[in-house]
Amino acid sequence: MNRMRIGHDWEFGFNETVVVNYEQQEVAVRRLFDGSWVAFSKYCPHQSADLSESEILDGALRCPWHGLCFELESGANVTNQCAPLDIYKIAVIRGEVFLTDSLSSESRGKTYLCRYGWDCRTGRFQSAAQTEFSAGDVCIGITARGVERVTILNESLSETDQIITGRLTGIYDSETVDTEAVTFEIKNHLEIEFREKQLDAEILKVELLLDNQVIVHYLGTKPELLGPISVSASHQLGLSISFCHVEFNA
Repeated sequence: MNRMRIGHDWEFGFNETVVVNYEQQEVAVRRLFDGSWVAFSKYCPHQSADLSESEILDGALRCPWHGLCFELESGANVTNQCAPLDIYKIAVIRGEVFLTDSLSSESRGKTYLCRYGWDCRTGRFQSAAQTEFSAGDVCIGITARGVERVTILNESLSETDQIITGRLTGIYDSETVDTEAVTFEIKNHLEIEFREKQLDAEILKVELLLDNQVIVHYLGTKPELLGPISVSASHQLGLSISFCHVEFNA
């Protein structure tokens, strides 16, 4: 572990960022209003936006360019749209402030190859630190689509940088919700809307996620024509409905 003194605590104002060079990296250090300290890479892993003056709220940092949010405890991107943000450790010893190494991949937990979605796609999911899963476990995963069920295939052994599809938050406990009845109601409601508006659209699958997100996979009509139906159906059914246009390659 490399530790570098970066100053005395009285040299840091509250909610003021100081950028230091550490191990040939620019690291933003900030003491928050509650007296806690955070240190993170100055540059966003998405498209290298300057994060030094980014908003921090409820333990998450928000990128000023595209609004991506990162958990300051782990560095994980909340919506899993890019790699994690490098987070560094701060130690204050008798008023002296020290910066230490970024969180290791081990502290971020293990990575698993998982199956998810109605079309059985695969992706790499990262677990929380100290949490382990086994092949065949059905878990709760957070992806850019929402909160959904994922099945562990095996632990990923690759040490190279890979795109992370989502995060695993725990084992899925089956609920008593009749998903078939709910998805049938949604499909029936939408098909009536399509007929009334004379839209050429065929529903292939209604996918119900765990956080009231509904993804409707369909053929036909251009996506922009379905915006009003998405809004009205979401309001009437009390769900968040979005459409995914399916295309088949010749």
